[in-house]
Amino acid sequence: MLRREDGAQGLNFLTPTIFQVARRRIAEGKGTVEPFRLLHNMLSSQPMCFNLFGPLVDDLDLATTLWQALLPGEVKRVTRVLIEYAPEPAAEYLNDRTAFDAYVEYLDKNGKSAFTGIEVKLSELFSQKRYDRPAYRRWMDGSDSPWRPEAWDQVAAVAHNQLWRDHLLAVAMVSHPESRFDHGRLMLVRHPGDSHCLSLVQGYQGMLMDGDRTFLDMPLDRLVGIWQRVTLRDELQEWLGELYLRYLDLDTSKEGKGRA
Repeated sequence: MLRREDGAQGLNFLTPTIFQVARRRIAEGKGTVEPFRLLHNMLSSQPMCFNLFGPLVDDLDLATTLWQALLPGEVKRVTRVLIEYAPEPAAEYLNDRTAFDAYVEYLDKNGKSAFTGIEVKLSELFSQKRYDRPAYRRWMDGSDSPWRPEAWDQVAAVAHNQLWRDHLLAVAMVSHPESRFDHGRLMLVRHPGDSHCLSLVQGYQGMLMDGDRTFLDMPLDRLVGIWQRVTLRDELQEWLGELYLRYLDLDTSKEGKGRA
């Protein structure tokens, strides 16, 4: 946990640009962005989300390059990147406060609108509450529902309730009667060292139809590795190196060799 004065200077973020994006998002004053946690808690998934996707918010060329590497053969042009996003009005979707931690909207290779909603997990557990309501279930009835019919009674279990709701939000955005999206997916970014999260993901994937493409499990080391193989200017390679050092090079921390 950073001291108050250090958090206020933006030391929880890897670059000044990311800090600017975070301050701007705090100033919007809506959603579930928690200023103290964002600025001071180094183990929270919220600042990690900004450190991962903050540089893409105001640089759609960069976002396009990185999303093309992440989803090869699919992305023509990224058109929007947001940190914490939910479609409005909420009553037309899940009628609750479910939101993506990050959101990337793009045109696919055929010029059709698509998106990736992103859930980010570092050290926190998924929500330990069970939520279920008719507004959720309506999105499971479609002919293209990604869930197995026999999973109907299992999806709302506490273990993966939050993951299910995030996934539902992506499905609702595509299935909405006035949707402009040809396709969309939920991507979970999780730390590769979190074996508990891996177990939950594997259980959840067992509830999905064979060949489902609406849910993408993306371990953090795989994500950063894909991006590091892209040719980028020096300051962006440095950003990716800092991402790896802070969140993935745990041996450095254990050996006491981390930078102050």
